[in-house]
Amino acid sequence: LVYPSGPSSSFFIFQLDIYCHHLSIMTTSSTSSSTSRKTNRRQRPGQGLSIYLATACIIMSSTNCNKQAQAGRPLTPSIPDNEDIDYSHPEYIEWEDGPTSAEEFDHDNNPEICGLEYLTVEEWEAGKYWEKDKPVLVKNVTAGWKALNNWKKQEMLLRYPDAEATMGEARLVGETGPDEAGKNLQPTTVKEFITKHMYNPLKYFFDRKISIPKGMLEDCHPFPMPTRAYLENPNASEKYAPSKKKKVRSTPDRELWRDHLAISIGSDLQGLTFHHHREAWNVVLFGSKRWILWDHARWNGHNEMQWRLTRDWANDAHVTGAEWIRRLYPEPDREREIREFGHDCIQRKGDMMFVPHRWMHMVVNIGDTVSVISEVGLGGGEGLKTVDFSFDPNESSDDSEDYWSEDWSEDGPPPGWYRDSEDGPPPGWYEDSEDYSEDENEYYSED
Repeated sequence: LVYPSGPSSSFFIFQLDIYCHHLSIMTTSSTSSSTSRKTNRRQRPGQGLSIYLATACIIMSSTNCNKQAQAGRPLTPSIPDNEDIDYSHPEYIEWEDGPTSAEEFDHDNNPEICGLEYLTVEEWEAGKYWEKDKPVLVKNVTAGWKALNNWKKQEMLLRYPDAEATMGEARLVGETGPDEAGKNLQPTTVKEFITKHMYNPLKYFFDRKISIPKGMLEDCHPFPMPTRAYLENPNASEKYAPSKKKKVRSTPDRELWRDHLAISIGSDLQGLTFHHHREAWNVVLFGSKRWILWDHARWNGHNEMQWRLTRDWANDAHVTGAEWIRRLYPEPDREREIREFGHDCIQRKGDMMFVPHRWMHMVVNIGDTVSVISEVGLGGGEGLKTVDFSFDPNESSDDSEDYWSEDWSEDGPPPGWYRDSEDGPPPGWYEDSEDYSEDENEYYSED
């Protein structure tokens, strides 16, 4: 295990990890069958030999590697966050002035590559496409939005400098989901992020819990449907309950398109890696996004297929979206899978992308990009809480046992799995809802 640090050390770690992987297969095969499923699912390749990994890393004076080895997690490469670098770049006065990778990542939405319907707002609303299980692009959604002026870079800094949100490494936030990112997120404000951190490759402004100032929400009116319907009549789903002698909501909050928006701000090549969630729409106000979408019906129940497509499985690494497109996407199997069962599309300023329930997707910004998102169940932000940043998302807790699905393999849930998926709500979620009724006939609709 005595090996010099330096350029060759990473290759040494890779060799050691492969060795441990093969040896762990032999070890696992002889494991007693009495070992419980919940214990097995926490084991990862090389976990049984974590002491050797830890020793190797200590010798090479790699603290980060040591922590991963002790936890039995893959040695995923990461870029050190150097706080001494100045990422302010005041010369980029407006969003359009920032660097762009359009020459490398943009394309013309060739139907053979993208393959999505490109709708007008009228077609979107008349066809109620948000009730269908296929992605679509909708054009010119931002017509009439004050945000086209008020959210210009300098205007946003003047109007909403203190709006709170979070920032973190997009690769890690995409792996856990923003609600479960914990210590991978840091609190920030609009002004602090834009003027100090925006061009740091490890800082991405994305928060579903942001307490958006009223003015920012109003800047995005009229909301696209069906979010606008809730704003116009939040009580539309109420039904009269005889026992209560009043109307009660027949649909729980988590099933409604509510009036809260999430905000995403990121520089060129930023964007969340592969994940999935409830139905959502995403509207770009400035910049462009490249989307890779993958049909839920194709990957559902196939953990190994998910792992092989979304990750650098040969190195057991979770890579950035840009790296995935550059290095992994050209491989024939991945490219064929997306061509046949997914979509590769460019979303431009003013466009809305609709993502159906549980469709796997990732996004890469092309230039400085600002967008807003609405998602089923996404309610008004309560602002930042200390508890949101106090836990380690890589550590298991006793509570996590409650979310285990018997349909998953021993390797655990699929990448990007969120607790609000159709696999089941967190225990007791309904009891916390203001719509909760002990009489389930008053809570759920007859359908």
